[in-house]
Amino acid sequence: MLLILCFLLLGCNVKEEELTIGMIPLRSEEKLVDDFEPIRRYLEEQLNIPIKFVVTDNYATLVEEMKNETIDIGWFGAFSYVAADSQLDLTPLVLLERKEEGIYYQSLIITHIDTNIHTIEDLKDTSFAFVDAGSTSGFILPYALLKSRDIDYKQYFREFHYSGSHEEVAIDVKNKHVDAGAISSTQYNKLIKTGEIDVNDFRVIWKSEDIPGSLFVAKNTLDKKLQDEFISASKSIHDAQPKALKRFDDSIEKYIEVDKNIYHSIRNISTILGKDELVEYFFNNK
Repeated sequence: MLLILCFLLLGCNVKEEELTIGMIPLRSEEKLVDDFEPIRRYLEEQLNIPIKFVVTDNYATLVEEMKNETIDIGWFGAFSYVAADSQLDLTPLVLLERKEEGIYYQSLIITHIDTNIHTIEDLKDTSFAFVDAGSTSGFILPYALLKSRDIDYKQYFREFHYSGSHEEVAIDVKNKHVDAGAISSTQYNKLIKTGEIDVNDFRVIWKSEDIPGSLFVAKNTLDKKLQDEFISASKSIHDAQPKALKRFDDSIEKYIEVDKNIYHSIRNISTILGKDELVEYFFNNK
C-alpha cells in the first residue's frame, strides 16, 4: 500500500532490479551486441545492477518498448528523440562527442560513381535507399530537402526502400542495388576508414546543415539515482575504459551531458514539415 501511495502521491521511483538498454541496428545485430559488450560490462560494474542490451528492429519499435517499460534507456538520433519525447516523458542523459565532428554531423545523399547522378534533380525516376523512417540523417533531413522543393519522394523515385541501417545503405549503393541513398556523415566516414567501402566508389551529391548528435535517454520513471549513476559512468568511460569505447565506435571522443537546447532546430523542422504527420508516419513504420 505504501508503494502504491508513493507512486500516486509522490511520483517517486523504485530501484530497478535490472536495467535494459535498447539500440537500433547501427550495424549487424550480432556485431553491435559484440561491440557493445565491454561497455555493457563496465556500466554493470559501475551501476552495480544487471544490465541487458537489446537491439530493436527500428526506432518505432524502440519507442514502443520504452512505452511498455521493457526498455529503460534508449539510444536515439535527433529526430527520433524529438518524436519519442512527444509520446513519452523522457530524460536526456548523455550525448556523444566525436573526435573529428564534435557533437554535430550531417546527412549525406550518395550515389555510385558510375551513375550519371550529380544533383537532386538527377534523382528523378531512380531507385533510392533510406535508412529508417525515424532516422534523422537517413530519412528526415532528405525528406525535408525534397519537400522544400515541392517534391513528393513517393512519386519522384522509381522505387525506394528502407535498408535498415546506414551500413546497409552504403552496401546497397556500392553493389548497385539502388542508384542512390541517404546516410549519416559519421557512418559514411567510418565505413571508409575501416575499409568496408572505398571512397572512390561513391559520389556525394548533397550534404545537410549540422545535425545534433545521438543521445541516450531514459524513461522518466527510471530511478533518479540510477540515471545520475549512468550519466557519471558514461562521462568517465573514455578515461576508465578507452578500449571499450574504441571497440564500440572509434570515432567517439567521449560522452557529455545533454543540453536540450541544441535539439530546437530539429523540433523546428518537425513543426515546419508537419509534426503530427511525421510522428504518425514515424510510429506507423515499424
